[in-house]
Amino acid sequence: MSWKEKAEQTAFDLPDFPIQGLFFLDGDALARVYRGARTEGLKYAMIAFPSGEEFPLWEAGSEEQAVIHLFGEMDLPLRATRDQAAVRAQEIAEVCGYAVRARGANQLDVWGAEPDERYTLTYDDEPVIANVERLTEAVETPIHPGQILMNDEIRANLPPLITIEQLGMNAVATVKYFAPDSNWTWYAAAFDGEDIFYGLVIGYEVEFGSFSLSELSAVGGGLNLPIERDLYFQSTTLGALYRRHRPERGAM
Repeated sequence: MSWKEKAEQTAFDLPDFPIQGLFFLDGDALARVYRGARTEGLKYAMIAFPSGEEFPLWEAGSEEQAVIHLFGEMDLPLRATRDQAAVRAQEIAEVCGYAVRARGANQLDVWGAEPDERYTLTYDDEPVIANVERLTEAVETPIHPGQILMNDEIRANLPPLITIEQLGMNAVATVKYFAPDSNWTWYAAAFDGEDIFYGLVIGYEVEFGSFSLSELSAVGGGLNLPIERDLYFQSTTLGALYRRHRPERGAM
């Protein structure tokens, strides 16, 4: 939910579905504290849990579909069973590199990459989220899927290096790696199973050649950000990629 006019009725104001812990931020008070804040005459829906944790509450069609914004992209329905929420949380986690763990019969742990992005959600029989508490247990920081440069699935889709001799520019690149803070890109069409790729490298020039997994794991761009794998790359022949990128580097 965005800021609303104080007189405007929201789905959360409907008496048929009262929300335990619902309150509204007072835009007038906020504007007084933070001079220049453009929130005069506005309100913003929040929810407070018995733990003392408070979160934004967003409309999603009706109060029954209200969404709690926990952190980042982790937005979960207020009214759902633990198992329904676990499915939704896992979908988000797979895209964003978060982690999810069902606990017991009615709890769900969710955590992101930052230390303050770790919560345990407890569900009751209504079903509804009855409480959200800080997850204080030590947990492993999840790795974003794009930063997993090699796994069994990627390895299985890359043919051995010897195939390049037979296919040439008709060889198909199945993996794309890129530096998020520079214009370097690597397309892999074959792999020796251990470290060496063959494919197309887009750097200062557009050229075919070998590059290594250890190299990709160690280098970064201008801001020293780690190399990532393009999760949405569609397999393309090296020839098509070569023709696509050469004009970008001023070559015809």
